[in-house]
Amino acid sequence: MIIEVHGLVQKESFQKARILATDLCELHFETFEQTRIYEMFEFEWADFLKRTKKKLGGAYWSYNNDVIVYIDGNPLGSEKDLQHWAESKFGLTDYRPMTLYSAFALDAYQKRLLQFNRILISMVISIDGEECGVLLIELYSDILPKTCENFRALCTGEYGVAKKNEVEKYKMNYKKTKFFRLVKNGWIQGGDILYNRGNDGRSIYGPVFEDENFIVKHDRRGILSMANSGRHTNGSQFFITLAPAEWMDNLYVAFGHVIEGSLTLDKMEEVPTQYERPVKNICIEDISIVNPNNLTTELV
Repeated sequence: MIIEVHGLVQKESFQKARILATDLCELHFETFEQTRIYEMFEFEWADFLKRTKKKLGGAYWSYNNDVIVYIDGNPLGSEKDLQHWAESKFGLTDYRPMTLYSAFALDAYQKRLLQFNRILISMVISIDGEECGVLLIELYSDILPKTCENFRALCTGEYGVAKKNEVEKYKMNYKKTKFFRLVKNGWIQGGDILYNRGNDGRSIYGPVFEDENFIVKHDRRGILSMANSGRHTNGSQFFITLAPAEWMDNLYVAFGHVIEGSLTLDKMEEVPTQYERPVKNICIEDISIVNPNNLTTELV
């Protein structure tokens, strides 16, 4: 037999199922060929669960757990279903306290966030002044260091202001800026650090900087990418994809992805538009760098 466990890495229910599946394989190695563990962040899990519900149908349309277990490719259900199955088939009972699984969950969450030593950004979003949630973004700082450093510095505001002309100055900070363009099932765009209209911006390196590389693809919802007006014209404007957009590959430099905040992005996309302009103010209320080592609970 092969046991598969898919779920949210920071949830106790997933950790319980993971450890129980491991116990079964270790105690009954003659029966179980393999345990396959698939730990996910919230954004990936939301997409996986959506596709799973569509594939399985039936009772799974209302499935709303943080973990799903398969036995030989057939869905068994949640960690509670696995526990009942393990008890009835193999007499295996789990007596570990839930506080232990909470500790396992936080530890696994931190380790996963630290796995690639990448920059993590927390972006608090409001719609017409009312906070609607947080986007947690992982930057591919190991693949595109220059592009990611530009975005990181514009998140902290450490460059202060930059002169455009004798009258105008750029505020070199994404905080309090707006998402000014929303293309349904396409992308949502922000990062104009002058007037929030979408016709200006500036990088920390000067007015623009070059396309670093096109390694990261626009292959799913939640990809973070630089907006531009042609080759080597990256400034401060960026966008987040709302669907796969392979046509953007080799045209726009993708450099990060949303790992948590699926409901927040849904709410942003649901804002009505007029000529691709949101009719409500979608604003970055706050933005900060996240240090996983300081976490005491999950972020989103």
